[in-house]
Amino acid sequence: MGRAASLLEPFLRLTSVAAETPAVPHPRIQLKVRAQGRHPWFYRKMINKPQRPIAAGSAVDVTDRDGNHVGTGFYNSRTQLALRMLDRDQVDDPQRWLEQRLTDAAELRDRQLRLPEVTSGYRLVHSEGDGFPGLILDRLGDSIVAQVFSLCMHEHIEGLGEQLLRRYPGTRLVLTIDQEAARREGIPRCPPPTAHETEVIEHGVRFAVRPGLGHKTGFFADQRDQRQLIRGLSSGRRVLDLCCYGGGFAISAALGGAREVVAADLDEEAVEAAIENADRNKAQVRFEHGDAFDVLRDTAPGAFDLVVLDPPKWASGKGEVDRALRRYRDLNRLAFAALEPGGILLTCSCSGAVSEDRFLATLREAAAQAGRDAVTLQVAGAGPDHPVALECPQTRYLKAALLQIR
Repeated sequence: MGRAASLLEPFLRLTSVAAETPAVPHPRIQLKVRAQGRHPWFYRKMINKPQRPIAAGSAVDVTDRDGNHVGTGFYNSRTQLALRMLDRDQVDDPQRWLEQRLTDAAELRDRQLRLPEVTSGYRLVHSEGDGFPGLILDRLGDSIVAQVFSLCMHEHIEGLGEQLLRRYPGTRLVLTIDQEAARREGIPRCPPPTAHETEVIEHGVRFAVRPGLGHKTGFFADQRDQRQLIRGLSSGRRVLDLCCYGGGFAISAALGGAREVVAADLDEEAVEAAIENADRNKAQVRFEHGDAFDVLRDTAPGAFDLVVLDPPKWASGKGEVDRALRRYRDLNRLAFAALEPGGILLTCSCSGAVSEDRFLATLREAAAQAGRDAVTLQVAGAGPDHPVALECPQTRYLKAALLQIR
């Protein structure tokens, strides 16, 4: 393959999938339950043990307890989430099916949403939202980062990488594997990505990005719309951006005409990157290394007109939700106190295990404890490049509430 082969090295050629492999009948498994609704996940306790062993990550044909056809999925008995559905129809060749879905996903972003006209950093594949169980693809500048959460997607990643190179010639492909998912699913280990830098330009704002390193895939493409929102709200305001990471909100506020911008993050490397990004855009921001709770405790009441809270993922599962909600309540209570009447609070949660209803209830509790009245101006999420499958609400993880203090 020459040039294409060298560009595929970050995907490591860890599979033996061949484009012309003839289709063979899939093993069959039967559920213990009726397949009511169309949710794509079935846990091990919901599945009858196969009569013969099935290789982990294999495609299977699925019937429910009454013998009704459910569709084609991927089976992995090693993990509690043992069956991830691919389609409710029969899929004879999962690789070709996935390649068609990848074409559909790229067409949505490139031709219909026309995202390359406003940004060079966007989500190309959003797991089940695009029909890919346990796979995220982010296009970041000259790179595409694959974040793999399931063995079945790991088995098909090489063919998808070759397709990406045909569609986006010269792109650098970067493979990352979530370590908890690797342990749970039995995904082979791979070395960390080689550090390299690219540039993402979003609405004219320039960000230095190291694809596959840092948090998520290296860039928070999901907050693109909220960054633009803050830019439009910041004129003449005193702005505080906490958990600022690469400085996206702070830089947007400065470019939007903010009177003063202060930003902080507990990660020293993130602060250094944010300073570099501010310099790239000639944005006047005062960056600090510090914990968001400590910064707010040291902030005088009413010191800011606009506060952004975008903390990291505090709940990875149901068992961590209550603790996460207490942290959201305490952080937002402090933020309410730091705002003047008429001030704006953009407060976010990227914890998929925390529902929107519980997050908003926590904000009401925080406002009550702070003795402040507030109105909700909007509740948003990630942009349309993060499609939410109606049958899989877990694909909507980001909550971004815009409030005004009264």
